[in-house]
Amino acid sequence: MNQKRQFTQVLRACVLGVGAALSFGASGSTIKADVLYHEYCSVCHGDRGDGNSRAMKSLNPPPRDLTKAGTALPRDYILHVITNGKPNTAMVGYKSRLNAEQLAALADYVHNDIVNRGAAISAGMIKGISGTSGTTGGTGTANPAPDAAGKAPVPPIAAPLPPVKPVAPDERADMSAPFPSGLKGDAAKGQAFYDKNCAECHGVKGDGQGPRAYFIRPVPRDFLNERSRLTLNRPTIYAAVFFGRNGTEMPAWSKVLSEQEMANVSEYVFQAFIRSGEKAAKAK
Repeated sequence: MNQKRQFTQVLRACVLGVGAALSFGASGSTIKADVLYHEYCSVCHGDRGDGNSRAMKSLNPPPRDLTKAGTALPRDYILHVITNGKPNTAMVGYKSRLNAEQLAALADYVHNDIVNRGAAISAGMIKGISGTSGTTGGTGTANPAPDAAGKAPVPPIAAPLPPVKPVAPDERADMSAPFPSGLKGDAAKGQAFYDKNCAECHGVKGDGQGPRAYFIRPVPRDFLNERSRLTLNRPTIYAAVFFGRNGTEMPAWSKVLSEQEMANVSEYVFQAFIRSGEKAAKAK
């Protein structure tokens, strides 16, 4: 790899805030195919691959719904399009940005975790669409083996949560309220996950100004504003991480994370942004 190309890749990683990009081309590194998809593909095809993204309103033809492609998108064709692009569309080729190993991992992820999973859902074999199989180094759990009838059972998810009472505009949430199920979050571990998976939308500072925020409507939550500081206690943050938010690009992380992992990232958000913002406001 020449110096110019290496500098360009490092600069891109800094701008996007994707730590995994710093390992591009490094020997022996584990490729995070879900991170590659999130960085290069989700802005058009959506986080779930269904084409439901901010870009869909401005592209003609619109981004393809990969979840409904079925057998029309074999893996080799997906690799060809990712590598070389698709004429007369906004789909560009990534052969100058990703190496062969990364291109192959990304093609596997799209084929196995999005196209095949979408086909299984359409056939009634799997209920629900959030979450991924994790077969290509993603954060998801492995697809369960089919039963005797040939149907894949529904993947297990974390236990249901008790309802979170909405906070009225003139009220303040109980900031001493704990996580459900006796969970205790580890903010340090939560920061590592937040920086890799949440900062692109919510921003490293939690201000909703991440590098992808420009493309997202409604805009990502600003954890530093007054309303957030008054209403986002531990249970509320945890519920948002657990269930996601309908009508937004916030996914339901309960499909791919354990309860402890969700508590960790929720604790980091609470400590780093809600509590720190509250202290900063009192200091003024």
